[in-house]
Amino acid sequence: MKKSLSVLIVTCAFIITGTLAYGSAPPPSPPSAPTTGYGSPAKYICNSLYNGGAIDHNNAIDFGDTNAGTRCWVYIPSTLKNGTTAPVVIYLHGFMAIVPPIYAGQIKHLVRQGYIVIFPEYNLGGFTGMFNDTNQYDQLARAVDAVDAALDLPAVASRADMGTIYLASHSNGGNLSMGWVDAGGVSVKAMIMQHPCISNEAIPAFVRTLFLGDMVEIDAPSHGPSITCPVIVIGGVDDTIAKPVQLNTIMNSLPNAASKVQYMYATDEHGDPILESDHMVPAQDDGVLPGFILDLMSGMGFSAFEENSDDFRIHYAAVDAALDGKIRVTFDRGKWSDGVSVSPVVNCYDPTVTGVMLYENCDYNAGTGGYAVQLTKGSYNLGGLGPRGFSNDTLSSIRIPAGWKVTLYKDDNFKGTTKVLTADSSCLVGIGFNDVVSSIKVE
Repeated sequence: MKKSLSVLIVTCAFIITGTLAYGSAPPPSPPSAPTTGYGSPAKYICNSLYNGGAIDHNNAIDFGDTNAGTRCWVYIPSTLKNGTTAPVVIYLHGFMAIVPPIYAGQIKHLVRQGYIVIFPEYNLGGFTGMFNDTNQYDQLARAVDAVDAALDLPAVASRADMGTIYLASHSNGGNLSMGWVDAGGVSVKAMIMQHPCISNEAIPAFVRTLFLGDMVEIDAPSHGPSITCPVIVIGGVDDTIAKPVQLNTIMNSLPNAASKVQYMYATDEHGDPILESDHMVPAQDDGVLPGFILDLMSGMGFSAFEENSDDFRIHYAAVDAALDGKIRVTFDRGKWSDGVSVSPVVNCYDPTVTGVMLYENCDYNAGTGGYAVQLTKGSYNLGGLGPRGFSNDTLSSIRIPAGWKVTLYKDDNFKGTTKVLTADSSCLVGIGFNDVVSSIKVE
């Protein structure tokens, strides 16, 4: 009897242990970096700088004064993209993200492909300097001067293809990009803005008071018309600093750009670690600055500075595509280890594409800062609308191409009360459908 009882207990324990082990199986892991195409190492041609040093800020050309905001870093690859010359990528960092190690992953990715990278440290350095650096026009002027000085260096002038210069940016650097032409910045072939922040209003009030003071911001709408090169804008749905509405403002402020396109991506929590779409995705490291300071600046309150698949598959890929002469990007965000595709990067605004336009406010956002989202034909529940920057129960006006039909649903997944529209509506209040839409069909 005792033996039978012992066997029963052991058997039950085995079953329970096995069940728990099965139930606690590790979650899927994120995709790895791509092996081919944009964002991959397929076009790497060197592993060192021209002076023989490793691709690192310690071996890069370094001139200027950090405290004065005039410091600048220049990375020259040992093997140049074009053999004897190389295109140049200017990288405008985010506010207070003043050291290149914060973007070391992307810088190294570019240099290994044979591109020259110029990183102007345009913010005033030092603890007190950053607290008092509250004029973006001054920041922009310092960036322009530093880049000009870098291009005049003999080591750069003899190697740089002066007719093939690109401007990549993150956060605050995106707003500086909007003023680049009017500030006399060197002519660029294209601009790639990653999570561009053109207003500090979304930054928590206590952080604005502590770090920003009365920031004089570059007036993006007034300077945008001077930009005539192609522009690629990338944002994250969960970015609380560079919100979708800011990206819409940028798109509306570029009437003369040769081309312009806005992409958005959402957080995907299918596996662990999750793939976030917050403000700091384009950064790869804390650098030498205390992580908590940068976390506060980004409004997150935790460290999000890491290199992951989204860096390679979204941000590196977008810059690579622009450097390859592409004005639009086909993104592949990859698959989790269990084969499930990561939620896609979506094209949410392209003026060359015919589509329905959704507006957060009446009168098609006239005089307001509401978001605008473009939809081509298809069915969109909240899962499809969210990655495009649409917020539930916020639609107030809509433009519809001739011959198209749009069905609005009050509930998600095409349920609830519906309203069919075949023409523009400047304000959905009049038809009782303002701020209630949760899913949409476009035919």
